[in-house]
Amino acid sequence: MNNYFIAKNGQQTGPFAEAEVLQQMAAGAVGPQDLCWHEGMTNWAPISSVIGGVPPPPAAPPLLAPPVPAPATPPLFLHISITRLVLMSILSFSLYEAYWIYKNWRFVKERDHLNIRPFWRGFFAIFYCHSLLRRIHADPEANALQTPLFSPGGLATGWVVLIILANAVSRAPSIVASIVAAFIPSFLCLVLVQKYINAVTDRRNPGQRFHEWSAGHVLCLVFGIIIWVLFLSELFG
Repeated sequence: MNNYFIAKNGQQTGPFAEAEVLQQMAAGAVGPQDLCWHEGMTNWAPISSVIGGVPPPPAAPPLLAPPVPAPATPPLFLHISITRLVLMSILSFSLYEAYWIYKNWRFVKERDHLNIRPFWRGFFAIFYCHSLLRRIHADPEANALQTPLFSPGGLATGWVVLIILANAVSRAPSIVASIVAAFIPSFLCLVLVQKYINAVTDRRNPGQRFHEWSAGHVLCLVFGIIIWVLFLSELFG
């Protein structure tokens, strides 16, 4: 039977019988990776590779994968900055406001699975502005996050009146009148609604980015730039 010498922390002890080594391991005095040697061995080796019946060292626990963040839920309505709403409305001669109504109806259709055509609701925006603002104002999920403080009927009526006024002014036989019409602030009636949408979105999805510049945004911008170039070139040409 072999007599074993053990090396641990730079100190050598022994000799020990195999049973004594196992007893020391059971008591925690030595571990399976501590070195041992007996006559006939050329080099020191871990106890676990020399003495049979020694349990191998426990495997390292698997690395936990980083938690996958839950996908952010889409906004309830069109989430854009107030600056974009105002500038795009002026640059596009209020065309962007009709697009704003169209996009919000599209959000409503996809979320509530409505059988509606958002394009035509944007095209005939003066007829569908009231129902859209009332729907935003009464939305139960949005109301649970923040109480709306705007008047849907008053803002919608004001928007329709200002749009009709801008259209009437633009028909005057003067380039100046058309430019003045672009600055009639119909967009102000939508600003309060957009502030409410943004506040709800920030509470629902903190850090939510604004809606990307989609094809509709670009078309409104290109249309507005072309009209402005034509008007200014005729005014100063």
